[in-house]
Amino acid sequence: MTYRVSSVANRRSRFLITAAVGALVTAGFGLRGTLAQQAQGQVQPQLPPVVVQGGAPAVRPATEARQAAGERRRRAARSARPAAAPAQIAAPAGGTGEARPRDGIDGYFAHATSAGTKMATPILELPRSVSTVTAQEMADRDVQSTREALQYTAGVNTYYLEGQFTREYGLIRGFQGLQFLDGLRLNVNNYGIERYGLERIDVLKGPAATLYGQGSPGGLWDMTSKRPTDTAFAEALVRLGSYNALQGAFDVGGPVNADKSLLYRFVGVGKLGDGQIDFTRNERTYLAPSFTWRPNEDTSFTILASWQYDPKLTVLQPLPFRGTVLPGPTGQFIPRSLFVGEPGYHDTSLEQFRIAYELKHRLNDVFAVEQRLAYQNIDIKLHEVQSRATPNTTTTSRSVVDQVFQIDMYQVDNRLTADFDMGPLRHHAIFGIDYSATPSYQGTGQNTASPYTLNLYNPVYGQTLPASNQLTSNRYQDWRQAGFYAQDRVELGRLSVLFGGRWDDVVQGQKTRVLNLNTGALSNPAWSIQPDQAATYNAGAIYNFSNGIAPYASYSQTFTPITGTDFFGRGFVPVTGDQKEVGIKYIPPGVPLLMTAAAFDIVQYNVQTADLAHPGFAVQTSSVQSRGAEFELKTTHLYGFNVSAAYTYLDAKVIATNTAGGIGKHPVATPMNQASLWTTYRFASGALDGLTIGGGVRFVGDQAGDALNTFAVPSFTLFDLMARYQLGAVIPTLANWDIGLNAKNVADTRYVGSCNDSLNCYYGPGRNISGVLRGRF
Repeated sequence: MTYRVSSVANRRSRFLITAAVGALVTAGFGLRGTLAQQAQGQVQPQLPPVVVQGGAPAVRPATEARQAAGERRRRAARSARPAAAPAQIAAPAGGTGEARPRDGIDGYFAHATSAGTKMATPILELPRSVSTVTAQEMADRDVQSTREALQYTAGVNTYYLEGQFTREYGLIRGFQGLQFLDGLRLNVNNYGIERYGLERIDVLKGPAATLYGQGSPGGLWDMTSKRPTDTAFAEALVRLGSYNALQGAFDVGGPVNADKSLLYRFVGVGKLGDGQIDFTRNERTYLAPSFTWRPNEDTSFTILASWQYDPKLTVLQPLPFRGTVLPGPTGQFIPRSLFVGEPGYHDTSLEQFRIAYELKHRLNDVFAVEQRLAYQNIDIKLHEVQSRATPNTTTTSRSVVDQVFQIDMYQVDNRLTADFDMGPLRHHAIFGIDYSATPSYQGTGQNTASPYTLNLYNPVYGQTLPASNQLTSNRYQDWRQAGFYAQDRVELGRLSVLFGGRWDDVVQGQKTRVLNLNTGALSNPAWSIQPDQAATYNAGAIYNFSNGIAPYASYSQTFTPITGTDFFGRGFVPVTGDQKEVGIKYIPPGVPLLMTAAAFDIVQYNVQTADLAHPGFAVQTSSVQSRGAEFELKTTHLYGFNVSAAYTYLDAKVIATNTAGGIGKHPVATPMNQASLWTTYRFASGALDGLTIGGGVRFVGDQAGDALNTFAVPSFTLFDLMARYQLGAVIPTLANWDIGLNAKNVADTRYVGSCNDSLNCYYGPGRNISGVLRGRF
């Protein structure tokens, strides 16, 4: 058999076996618990509520007797530890108005997170740097994408490749961050996920290979989907905005039956509008139903599905630095609205479908099992004229490109958690086995026979183009990974110590079939197979003083197999790296305020950088070091103010490379200084009762424009404003309605977000104003 056939068979077999074993074990225990309770007449007609909390266990203590036994056993240890943040009744996060209480969430900041442990952990007991963007903060800023959501987060640069409209790129501590959804990794290309379908976003900074496998040394962000709640609710909104934007959205959910053992939620979004670039559109349809079944008080089963269709996407629009960073030959700047493609040859779409489930069961007072399984399909069709970024300063040469991308992702993560005491030590342990497989296909047809030139200052469209391109290159990739991990967080009084390890086994297969134009036959080379294995570790400690101050230190590692080849066809070797971090966290007792500060030192080896001798390709330098410090502050209703403030100092540089003159150079898109401040104030009485006003400022310092630092992208400062009014303050019958107004980049500042080199620079978006009318029922 060929590698392709055997790999597909092995992939499906491993995926199904791993999923089936975990599901059968979990479901078996759950069914046993149900039958036992029915036999004893202990099934309660009214079940406790599901808590809307990313990563937090949805299962509850089995019986009052078992709770009491566990409480007696833990009483001594618990008396020595600080009280956890109070659990609060679940409610839908509609995303507007004041904070709706949820477990671990208090308006703008989270008391707890599952990022870094895969178990709900208080922030002051986690020796890692984690930032959370909550539903209320995203709503106050009228966030429309993950990129926008993270603009006020310390350590994150969301201005990298702002011209990439199909992907949500962001750099964390100088390295590209990876997207996760509900604890499972998304495609490495970070295709955009509809923000309205998200409950919160947690950013885990630094390597996280021990729990999540191969990844970025900078970190990851884990998005939590909206999911069913015990409380019936409904929300609908209409948004109007700049560039003829029109959006409608709804979010409904609640219990299906009287005992609340069946819950549902349904989120939908429809968008229409023009893009900020000429001849472009911004359209999307998004549907996300979810269901939860709780057969007994120890077991829950949640299905999360979503379908997203973007029919009119715009690909990268690279421009030279002369004309963007610096004035062009005539002293003018290239317009931000310039479209470098052809209006008549512009048809790119992205369709994503995902279905997942979370199965949880508590075995007893100590052990619980959980399985998360997901399948995702991504289908992209590209039909574009793309810039080839030629050195000419007034015109650009273009290629006619047709591409097809088909990506399937199979993922399963089986977990066993244990909470138990050993003398004075309290353990929170997790043991897991995960498996994922990602077969993909990319077909490419490209016509470069004619330069298809376009004047960047006086564009004339309508050139004669071929109807379409035949796909002459067909690349197949098959990526499989299996991981085994264990981690324990041990508490001794107010001290928490975290340590863990992981073993990864990765196999990458690739082959490219090329069409012979003379014979019409496709080549059929052998599969190129690259196996990789690695062990990674992490450790940390944090001490939570009674006054709310918690200093910590941690160490973590990363391991990342790299797909693809360089200009000479050589496969890339894995990227490895580690991080040393120290920091301090502070939550004053009884005060809704969170302050964090961290200093870090990351070293990454075998880093990909642009191949200066062969544009469009990459090479792997020996190592890059990223040192820096971060500060972040969040408040909720502190004297009427909500605040999100951040500052990042980052010194990233190449410390060893084969490129002449490259040592000591700063990587592109790594500004040394970034700062942001967002705040809102709500009037609670008087003539302005019901009014909330706010605004923000974002500063990004200058940054290297190419690998050899021959020019710099200048710093920029952007301003945002918002206002929202609760209509019930003047019309009691409209108590559930509000109207809001947001302005982003209100000064309409022209800026370049980043450059890869002198021929590939990308404008950031201009001013965007939107108004929202929202009702909640």
